[in-house]
Amino acid sequence: MDTTDKTPELEDPLEHLLGYQLRRAAFAMLTPLNEAFAEIGVNPTEAIIIRFVRANPGCTQSEIGRAIGVKRTNMVPVANGLIIKRVLERTAADGRSHSLYLTEEGTELLRKINKVALKHEEFFFGDVPDNLRQILMQAFRALRAKAELWA
Repeated sequence: MDTTDKTPELEDPLEHLLGYQLRRAAFAMLTPLNEAFAEIGVNPTEAIIIRFVRANPGCTQSEIGRAIGVKRTNMVPVANGLIIKRVLERTAADGRSHSLYLTEEGTELLRKINKVALKHEEFFFGDVPDNLRQILMQAFRALRAKAELWA
């Protein structure tokens, strides 16, 4: 078979669906972010957890899980991995709960995470006018709220 023949472009039967466009856009955006995070040794969930601990020193992994929509059973191994890597430290809070704090290594990793995230955000959204940014933010928050009702 001759592979130089051009195959006609397929018609996309989903092109008119907003949800499909959102999924395609999210995938296209998140792929380079995931790759950039991998280069500094974290995945997106770890990066989010590290940022939450920095913003909320002494929070628990259960609190973070609820805030970002990650089940407890999925949070435990991620938090434990960050503790093993010496990015986070855990201290007793109350009986069964443990507070999380960034270590020096975690603070240095956070600096790299923020640099990657800022570069990514600037590339994809830096030229979006403020009025459109506000509309997008409202739409995305509304979609997220609706999705949380579905679950």
